[in-house]
Amino acid sequence: MIVDIHTHYAPGGLYAAAKRGKDWYGASIVRDAQGGEQIAYAGRQSDLHPGLSILDPEQRIQGRIDDEGIDFEALCLIGNLLTWIFHLEPEQAAACCREVNQELADLEKAYPQYYRGLAVLPMQDTNAALRELEHVVKDLGMRSIVIGTTIRGKLLDDPAILPVLEAAAEAGVFINTHPPLFGVTGSERLPRYFFTNSFGAPLESSIAVMSVIYSGLLDRYPDVKVSFRQAGGWVLYGVGRFSLRYHQREDARPMAEPPEAYLGRLYYDCLIHDAESLRFLVNRVGADHVLLGTDNPAGGGIIGGTVRWIREQPYLSDADKANILGGNAARLLGLEATIRA
Repeated sequence: MIVDIHTHYAPGGLYAAAKRGKDWYGASIVRDAQGGEQIAYAGRQSDLHPGLSILDPEQRIQGRIDDEGIDFEALCLIGNLLTWIFHLEPEQAAACCREVNQELADLEKAYPQYYRGLAVLPMQDTNAALRELEHVVKDLGMRSIVIGTTIRGKLLDDPAILPVLEAAAEAGVFINTHPPLFGVTGSERLPRYFFTNSFGAPLESSIAVMSVIYSGLLDRYPDVKVSFRQAGGWVLYGVGRFSLRYHQREDARPMAEPPEAYLGRLYYDCLIHDAESLRFLVNRVGADHVLLGTDNPAGGGIIGGTVRWIREQPYLSDADKANILGGNAARLLGLEATIRA
């Protein structure tokens, strides 16, 4: 089984609303000057890639099998809508999350051999997020969630965010993070060359990694499972500077151990886009903590195919490749029974 942990979809409610000429929680589908479909929300527009639909689940997974041999997807809401949900008013966000999670739960039940959903929570309201997390786990039977690397500018160690991570850890839920599409740290200084994504997305993941480490979450919940996109960003290559300050400054060591001690306890997708950097990542955290991610169909995958790229790396053993391509994700998503079947 080859499992894509970083793949995106758009909810059926968005398409259904568009057919009626309506918006979906403030988001709508429009056509640009070239005839392509865009998602429009709050004065912004971004691509609605044809491959985002899950209206025909069997056709979608068959396309992934034919394209790269990927036969299982952990579905994450497309980044622009994920970000948009976190900017809705709390009551509207809670209703939106409830609808999205029900659709994903139904998909899991209908196609357990192909899909798991990453549930979404209204993270801008701590109590609402905790209520939805309880519903996701107890009523829907889902075991994985996705949250932003930042929520309306709040980092993951913020007192309004951390209780949700702690509750997820207590429930044994697999926590995934994804950078925002707008409001990226430093975006006002990155106006050209698509730097808001090339610099900004890995920067967001970097900040998220360190926010989780410095929050002490891993001390209090040593078995918590948290994953990050863009291979964890830049921070794995600059962790020594954090360690320097950890040893020098009392206000820079809220956790029990230096920051590098925690890197191998977190999980990272493989989207570092450079073979030597991937080698560094594997050496630093271990192949058992690296996951296949393609960013399908949003365009952030490896040119020529991410699966092929992993298989071609000479420094990875066959066991390493098997773990990265699906074994690690299967363990985190609880797919062992599916694999045996």
